[in-house]
Amino acid sequence: MARRPHPNEEMAPESGEQDPQQTPDAEQHEHAEHKASHGTHAAAHRASHAVHKEAHKETEARAEGAFSPGFLQAVALVLGVLVIASAYMLGFQYGKLSVLEQGAVPSTVQAAAPAAQQAAAPAATPPPPSVTKSAKPTVELFVMSYCPYGLQMEKAYIPAWKLLGSKADMSIKWVDYSMHGLKEVQENIRQYCIQKEQPSKYLAYLTCFDASTDTASCQQQAGIDAAQLATCYNATDAQFGIMAGYNDQSTWLNGQFPQFNIDKQLNDQYGVQGSPTLVINGKQVNVARSAEAVKEAICAAFNNPPSECNTALSTSQEAAGPGAIGAGATPAGNAAAAAGCGS
Repeated sequence: MARRPHPNEEMAPESGEQDPQQTPDAEQHEHAEHKASHGTHAAAHRASHAVHKEAHKETEARAEGAFSPGFLQAVALVLGVLVIASAYMLGFQYGKLSVLEQGAVPSTVQAAAPAAQQAAAPAATPPPPSVTKSAKPTVELFVMSYCPYGLQMEKAYIPAWKLLGSKADMSIKWVDYSMHGLKEVQENIRQYCIQKEQPSKYLAYLTCFDASTDTASCQQQAGIDAAQLATCYNATDAQFGIMAGYNDQSTWLNGQFPQFNIDKQLNDQYGVQGSPTLVINGKQVNVARSAEAVKEAICAAFNNPPSECNTALSTSQEAAGPGAIGAGATPAGNAAAAAGCGS
């Protein structure tokens, strides 16, 4: 279920980074590398000192037109030390590379692995929702007509409605504000009127609209009486002052969202904050957006569940946004979903 939007939403703080811990193997490698480097530098320093010492002698020898034997020995010593040190360092680096090639994993990666595995583990299936029981449950789904998550929940709700509509009192209700512009305000009124005055055609219209959001085509497919719809539309707008409120931004919720007060009293009574919100026998219920999860929640509200409750529906979670029922659905089990418009 969703909550009413706040004008000053804050972003969650980013998690801080921690310095990685070195493993014993890594420390040993670093110690050996440091030791090798220190020895190399010391040997080079001694050789350099010898060269400088002999260079002074060589200055005198040049005056005599010859290189001294000591100078030539010092040069040979420096070259030998450099060759040996280079070979040693290459061998050390090769050894580290071989360790990685053999599949060794740095300690920081090993430490992160359990957390990553835990995050990837599927969420546990929650227990059946706790609902108030009655002989004929009242089931109300509060939505905004263009909310992608409202459309998602409607696609899960429709199969359960078709199955249990003769046993439970099921309907679509309207969140008391709109977030998706004028088209949503108009579509909310349109669907309110079709459900109220042409109820036998509403499910066909809603199924088509959820798939395409093409109201003209869906009215035609569902056989909606256009004249009857227009009369109801105008009367509803006048009764609730919907377009007058839309055109007066000073009346908008938080100065951002036009109010839509057709079901205002029920919104207040149930504490509805956003789209979608499922209410069964006057209590909000949060379930997965799959037909089976919705069916199970409704069946749990019967004093004596009807035989229809034994019918298995899809356990796949419907995709958010427009699309045919079952299109893009994912195997989500019965994990409850929380995303919504207003959250």
